[in-house]
Amino acid sequence: MLVYANSFIFEPDDGATQIIQFVARWVGQRAKSYVDADRLVAGIRELHLKDGSTLSSRATVDKEHQTLYPYFFCARLSHADDKVPGRRWTTEIGIHQENAGKPLTCSILLKTDEVSARVTSLIQVTRPKLVQQLIENCRPVGQTPGLLVKRLDEPSATAFLSVVERDERKHPIVLISCTKNGVYPVMPERLRIVLVGLADVVEIPVDVDTYNLQEIVGRRYIAFGGAINVIFPVRRGDRGPFCEAVMFRPEEIRLMRDDGKSIESEVLAAITHRTNLPYSWRHISIDTVNQAVLRGQLSRMIDRAKSSDESAEYVALLEVADIELRAKDAEVEQLRIDLDSQSNEVRKLEAAISSLKYALSGRQTADESKDSELATALAPLRASIVSVLKGDASLEQALDLANSLYGDRLVVLDSAFDSAKDSDRGGFRYGNKAFELLSKLMTEYWEALAEGKGEQIAKDVFGQNAYSNNEGSALSKEGRRRRTFSYRGRDFLMEKHLKHGVKDSLAETLRVHFEWFADEQKIVIGHCGKHLDF
Repeated sequence: MLVYANSFIFEPDDGATQIIQFVARWVGQRAKSYVDADRLVAGIRELHLKDGSTLSSRATVDKEHQTLYPYFFCARLSHADDKVPGRRWTTEIGIHQENAGKPLTCSILLKTDEVSARVTSLIQVTRPKLVQQLIENCRPVGQTPGLLVKRLDEPSATAFLSVVERDERKHPIVLISCTKNGVYPVMPERLRIVLVGLADVVEIPVDVDTYNLQEIVGRRYIAFGGAINVIFPVRRGDRGPFCEAVMFRPEEIRLMRDDGKSIESEVLAAITHRTNLPYSWRHISIDTVNQAVLRGQLSRMIDRAKSSDESAEYVALLEVADIELRAKDAEVEQLRIDLDSQSNEVRKLEAAISSLKYALSGRQTADESKDSELATALAPLRASIVSVLKGDASLEQALDLANSLYGDRLVVLDSAFDSAKDSDRGGFRYGNKAFELLSKLMTEYWEALAEGKGEQIAKDVFGQNAYSNNEGSALSKEGRRRRTFSYRGRDFLMEKHLKHGVKDSLAETLRVHFEWFADEQKIVIGHCGKHLDF
């Protein structure tokens, strides 16, 4: 299994020698053995280290171990998994330098091999520690993504949007937000260290108004309340630019953490799922070095044959072999280019499909095209409709049905669903009455407000006793806190509410606290359940 692949451009003071010294030191630390960097350069067929791991290397050098250009080098370390029998890890570090003094390319690949299909233990996606050592000591070029954490605020929002939708952007952007208390799901600097070379990390500071920020950059390119949004490079379709994105919402992050998962590893996995294959194509493997060695030997043999008394037939044979070898290299490269082009076309079409779905539904799902997932998504909706028709709907079903039918007009916060579940556990009896009120809220009331009519219309829609615009002057500090809900990173006091019943009872009393957001033309429900204390 391909776990991690990446490629860097370095300008180390001592050239390739400096990187190879770090490789030797890293292998030695991991295997608790001394590894001679000069021996790595000369080439190691197979060296068994103290911890049972195996080291091998190959380089384009002459008999005196002097560098031959273009220079190719690869070292491979292979070792058994400490915890999973039957699994073996392999790390390869490749180097290519066209001429002395030029910047060099360093590729790193991490993979596993399993002895059979019975080895099924999950892998936590990671990257070799060597990556950070090279970044800190070997002078990566300035365009390397993830060299520092960037910040997004209102003054920089327009520039951020321009970068997101720029055709030249080749790397993902990982946007990380914090809670209202300033707590990030993972520290941005830690995430940057894990993703360096693969993606840029952008943090939203705690004092930034994400509500206003969204108005500038758009809903698809924002994160708030402790969410992480991975925004992939732009695709151009018939409907304009579109960026695939993977959102890690706060509740999902909490579940990951409860399951003992590393958040940075999950983000890394989401990125490498898309980047591993193209980076693996460009990896400088031992096979790549062997081919370079063979080409160099063949070229020198041709030159030597031409300058000696060798027969013309022998020279011609060598030249034909050289031409065929280079033709095969070109053929492989063209196949990779064609495959990359086809992959880009597929992603372009997928982006167009996703964009259409986004425009139609106002939201995206992970894979809306699968019939099985669509059926799964519709099952709760069908159950809610049937329950309402039969007259025995729960409060949660009434709320869920309203949310499904009026998704373009309504936002139901998690706190509202939680309070509805609490009432249902307490034996709530009036699910159909709740749906009646919610339906009026999303039709007559919403339409009146959307047309610019005032709050006085509410009395006509709901009657004298089913609606209140505020809680009056008796509301305490705690009462205000209970009616305050977080929406898009901001807190809102929601005093407007629908009501049914007056008893202090989960079974017989209903309060629906909400707020109207005129700029979005949406109603946001923060609470749907019991009467909240004053």
